[in-house]
Amino acid sequence: MSHIKKFLGGNVEFQVQGLPVSCINKLRFYHVTNIKCQNDAIFFETPLVNSKAIKNLVNNFEYQVKENYNLIRGINFLLNHFVLVASLVIALICFLLLDMRIYSVRVQCNDADLIPSVCKHLEELGVKKFMWKNKLKGLDLANNLVGNFDYLAHAHVQISGNTLVVNLVSATNHTRKVKTNFYAQYDAVIKEITTYSGKALVTTGDVVKKGDLLVADAYPDSVVVTGEVAFVNDDQISRLVIWII
Repeated sequence: MSHIKKFLGGNVEFQVQGLPVSCINKLRFYHVTNIKCQNDAIFFETPLVNSKAIKNLVNNFEYQVKENYNLIRGINFLLNHFVLVASLVIALICFLLLDMRIYSVRVQCNDADLIPSVCKHLEELGVKKFMWKNKLKGLDLANNLVGNFDYLAHAHVQISGNTLVVNLVSATNHTRKVKTNFYAQYDAVIKEITTYSGKALVTTGDVVKKGDLLVADAYPDSVVVTGEVAFVNDDQISRLVIWII
């Protein structure tokens, strides 16, 4: 209830009998106004928020209190704060909506000749400025680009802020790519596997034997696999992480 009274912003009128000078001097700390003396009584006003403290100050004396609530002022106070809160909410919503769009698309490749055709292909897919970020969830851009361009070894796509960054690596010597299968060259435990094309048949932690199929139907230069290989030397086993394809 005290918070509601504070928001209403009213004032309190006091009438105190026999209040000594020492207490009157303390009243100035509570922003009292309109102090009047009549016979043995003292009349003054104070903001509603200070009324409780003053009641404690004059508690040992005979006093009367008249509380006046300024409804119009209180309503204005609430409306002003409502406008402030509403403005902050609207600003937050606008920020979130703006952050959900892509405002620039940056294509980078070690072969500059491929960039124009890749940019045109992205536009045909609907990947362009001011698109919604969530539309990218239905597009596997990395595999799409590698699959549609013979001279791309692999692609990496990421969103950095409001920028879509497409990093491309061209195939070695511009040799036309032919899909193939990748097999393990050693008995090993898979430590890392990254495929920019094809289908990975193993995952991190899998134990493979030499000759096991690791990745099917992938382009050259688009697969990275490392594994932990055990070597026996004088009955002692040592382990080394090496490339296994």
